[in-house]
Amino acid sequence: MVLERAEITIKRGKMDEFLDVLVEQAIPLTQTFTGIISFTALRGEEDADNVMFLAEWQSIEAHLESRPEPAHAKFRELVLPFVSAAKTTVHFHSVKSVRPV
Repeated sequence: MVLERAEITIKRGKMDEFLDVLVEQAIPLTQTFTGIISFTALRGEEDADNVMFLAEWQSIEAHLESRPEPAHAKFRELVLPFVSAAKTTVHFHSVKSVRPV
């Protein structure tokens, strides 16, 4: 499993419109991405214009395979017009997971 973290800043005054597009159109597309396990979108507490995407993938290869797919391209097409800045997207693999009893 690989966890992808992408962080974006939404243009001022566009968050409400962005969230509508994200929830109603973009997030449903993620369910069709090759190799996706889960997708979560989070809004910043300290900076409400920031959004983080966390995507769990079966592997980095599966993620790369999904990038040229029409649904992935449509996701970017829907999201990018609202973005004013983005941090470098990074990928992590698990070292160890535990859950409190």
